[in-house]
Amino acid sequence: MKTKLEVCCGSVQDCLVAQKVKADRIELNSGLELGGLTPSLGMFMKARAMVDLPIMVMIRPHNGSYDYSDLDFEVMKKDAEILLDAGSDGIVFGCLTPEGKIDENRVMKLVDLAKGKETVFHKAIDELENINEGLEALIRCGVTRVLIGGGRGSIDDHIDYLGQVQEKYGDMIQLLPGGGVHKGNLLNLLDKTHVNQVHMTGKRLEINPKTKTVHMVTDENILKEVLNLIR
Repeated sequence: MKTKLEVCCGSVQDCLVAQKVKADRIELNSGLELGGLTPSLGMFMKARAMVDLPIMVMIRPHNGSYDYSDLDFEVMKKDAEILLDAGSDGIVFGCLTPEGKIDENRVMKLVDLAKGKETVFHKAIDELENINEGLEALIRCGVTRVLIGGGRGSIDDHIDYLGQVQEKYGDMIQLLPGGGVHKGNLLNLLDKTHVNQVHMTGKRLEINPKTKTVHMVTDENILKEVLNLIR
């Protein structure tokens, strides 16, 4: 069975690299150094015009807490509406209550707004004290997929748990392991979890020689090495 690779992209150039290596799907963000924020409409439209891969867009107005204010959530809904109307294949988001549980009311509003397009709850799931309870909430809300590392810390510490989650919930919601996936742990992850898709950045750091600023870019060779393992 083919394992799909979703590449976390932070620019149109990253998207072009993902397409060149024949990845399966793109998650488009801005501000990857902040964990990924909502991309601009201009970035999305340029990416949409230049690549044929499915593009999921991050809907995250700022870094920090996933307990959003009412105003933040209005911004999220408007961004989602605009980017879905512009041709995105789905939206990626995460909303928690002040008590640290899945905000089912807001999640259902975003699922409804997607009008049948794919919806993904991101790694905010890993902040929960009871992830199984959170997954059951997402299933009730009709979420397509969940980007998950299995809890706080390294994904390597949670591989056995992810296998249990896949066995219990895999027929009801797609599991997309991510956050620390790389060529060194990928085969072990796939062997123990039996998932059919993974999420990774495949990034390297580039330093501007003039300004000494650092930013992340998608590394074609890293992605090729991973794809050679799974295809």
